[in-house]
Amino acid sequence: MFDSDLEKLRKGAMETGADKAVVIPASDVIIDPRVRLKCMIPKCYMSGSCGHCPPHGYSIQEVKDIVSQFEKAVFFRVKVKSDIIAAESLYKAVESGVLDRNGNAFNLTGYYILVFSIARILQKRARAMGYTRTHGFAAGNCRDPFCHLQPHCQDLMTKNGCRHPEVSLHSMEASGIDVFLMAAKTGWDHYPIGGSCIPEKVPQGNLMGLVLVA
Repeated sequence: MFDSDLEKLRKGAMETGADKAVVIPASDVIIDPRVRLKCMIPKCYMSGSCGHCPPHGYSIQEVKDIVSQFEKAVFFRVKVKSDIIAAESLYKAVESGVLDRNGNAFNLTGYYILVFSIARILQKRARAMGYTRTHGFAAGNCRDPFCHLQPHCQDLMTKNGCRHPEVSLHSMEASGIDVFLMAAKTGWDHYPIGGSCIPEKVPQGNLMGLVLVA
C-alpha cells in the first residue's frame, strides 16, 4: 500500500506541473554542509534577509534529523526555459531588485511558485492518504516569490511569524541538500546557472523539490 501511494504522489507531481518525478529512499537524500555554505560564501543577495535562508533556517544537523525520520521521498523537477532562467536581464533585475522589462524575473517567479505549490499539494495529498508525517523542501528563497513587495521577512524581523506559512518552505539548497548530485544520480540533466551564463549555451534550467513521507 505504501509503495502504491507513493506512486500516486509521484504521478501527482507530474500532473501538477513537474516534468520529472521519482520515488527515492530517504537515505538517498544527500546532505552536505558545503552546499549550505555556498549561500553565504560568496554571500547570496538573500542571505540573512529571509527566515528560511542561511544563516537562518535549518542547521545541517536539523536537516539530518528530519530526513532520518522518513522512509521514502518524492523528488521532482520543474523544467525552465534557459532564456528565462539564464537571461542577462534577470541577473541585473535580481541585483537591483527591480523587475526587468522583458518580464523574465516575473516569469521565473511563476516557476518558483510552482515548485512550492507542488510540494505543498503532495504533502496535502499524503496527509489525506493517512500519512500524518510529511516534510517538504522547495527551491530558492520564499521571500522573492511571496513577499517581493514587502520591506522585510516578517518571520525574521517580527514575532508574528511567516506571512504565508501555508505555502512557504525551506529550499533544498539552503538546507544543505546537494540537489546537483541527487539529480545526477537520478539520471537527470542539470546545468549550473549564474550571472555570467549565456542562455544559448545552457540547454535548460531546472528547479527541484522534495517531499518526504512516512
